[in-house]
Amino acid sequence: MEDTIVLYPSPGRGHLFCMVELGKQILKHQPSISITIIISTLPTEPFPADDPYFSTLSTAYPSITLLHLPKVSLPPTTSFSPLDFVASFFELPELSNTNLHQALLNLSKSFNIKALIIDFFCSAAFEFVSSRHNIPVYFFFTSGASGLSAFLHLPVLDKIFTKSLKDLDIIIDLSWLMMKSAGIVINTSELLEHRALQAIQEGKCDGNEPVPPLFCVGPLVALPLREAEDEPFVSAPELEERLIELMNSKKGEAVRERVLKLSEDAVAAKSDGGSSCVAMAKLVDSFKKR
Repeated sequence: MEDTIVLYPSPGRGHLFCMVELGKQILKHQPSISITIIISTLPTEPFPADDPYFSTLSTAYPSITLLHLPKVSLPPTTSFSPLDFVASFFELPELSNTNLHQALLNLSKSFNIKALIIDFFCSAAFEFVSSRHNIPVYFFFTSGASGLSAFLHLPVLDKIFTKSLKDLDIIIDLSWLMMKSAGIVINTSELLEHRALQAIQEGKCDGNEPVPPLFCVGPLVALPLREAEDEPFVSAPELEERLIELMNSKKGEAVRERVLKLSEDAVAAKSDGGSSCVAMAKLVDSFKKR
């Protein structure tokens, strides 16, 4: 049977695009396999099927298949306030676990599933899938290593603080699950966040748990992104004014130099032999060991 890597992104547009870009990079290093992206959608945010990014995907990358899960309904008490909206990104995968299980069963009839890579918002799928399928599960952290180090340190803080961090229970559990995974794929490079990565690898975030393999394959950026339909948080004229003000100042000169250096480091990391390119090769090699 043909080998496939299954990707399970969060329904958020930015997370979804990043996961697709990850699939493209996997194919670049291992063209002989296929990529199956399992899609779930929030009731308030339908899948952007008409976006040129997706409408041209199957033509440009025929080895990438999008598989849509049946829609599920969030509890009627969901208010979609800022806190509820974020919580819904964790809740949707939990409600979709049964559908995900069935999708993996159906896929396994035609494909050899080498790995499942889940968005960190889809943490509810980790134990559910691990207990029912013989598939190594990796986490994809769409932000950088600095944010990841903070996440992984939360269980330690929970033990130190006398007051409960009950409002962060989901995040604390997520930290524990990530450490139990087959590996963590991070949207950064060693050049960009060396200190944060070193802290994670040396167990300084949570010394009680062994650190799984880390794969710094970024930065992964999905372009073009369409302008949001809602009003932007900052208007275009205001943004232009602030940018001109910044760029024409001495502080702006320092910012430009730093941005240029970061840009050069990112290009170097993703070039042949660069740290992100090597990390991607190691990630693909880990799939072969199964």
